[in-house]
Amino acid sequence: MRKSLARRCAAAALAVFTGLTTVALAASPAQAAPALAGVTLSTGTVVLDGDAGCANRVKVTFKVYDPVAEDDYVSVSADVMGPDGDAVDFLFPKQASRSGDYAYLTDYVFICGGLDGPGRYTIRTELEWFGDDLVDHVVERVDTFYVKRPTSLTYDATPEPVKKNSALTHKGVLKADPVGYGAKYGLKGAVLRFYFKASGAKSYTYKGQTTTGAGGKYSKKFKATKSGTWMVVYSGSSTRQPQTRFDAVKVK
Repeated sequence: MRKSLARRCAAAALAVFTGLTTVALAASPAQAAPALAGVTLSTGTVVLDGDAGCANRVKVTFKVYDPVAEDDYVSVSADVMGPDGDAVDFLFPKQASRSGDYAYLTDYVFICGGLDGPGRYTIRTELEWFGDDLVDHVVERVDTFYVKRPTSLTYDATPEPVKKNSALTHKGVLKADPVGYGAKYGLKGAVLRFYFKASGAKSYTYKGQTTTGAGGKYSKKFKATKSGTWMVVYSGSSTRQPQTRFDAVKVK
């Protein structure tokens, strides 16, 4: 039984036991209800190799409005669910600091590279307290983060320098880590987008796209008209890390 409840019950029992015929009890000031003011994650995306071991990957900080500031008055716990809906971890955060009426509790999500697959993870937090109304209150909140497998991207715009109005070939290889164990492999069928920023310009302009072929290889030609910087972008996915590469090209 929580301490605050025990004190209230003891006071009521004492009044009955003493047999007082008229009892005037001054009502205690109503306490403001606790609240889950926020949940902060150290990162929204964990890039994790399928060969990686187990470790604390995400620090979770819970901000709780708790004006009572009594031990065991409020409790915070959280369930971490993987992309398949199975439980991955259970969090029982401890208070790390306090500022005024707010308590800050922390814990870590423990993830294993070879066991916990990529995708969207859900943290379901539950704040519970026993109020002055002798009712057990529960507030829930849901937050998410992603686990993604690493990728790699090579990029070369050739020839350099290039003659004005001649073809500039953009080529390279996109590789991705497998969902489970193993080395990166060439990712076929991925879309790559190309952008160009002329020397002196402030922003990039979209120029076109291509799709990777066998072994993750790609090649795309554009007419070279100005000197500047080219950029190739792989947007990634809910399970794969995005990549961006640059190559400055001089047109003569």
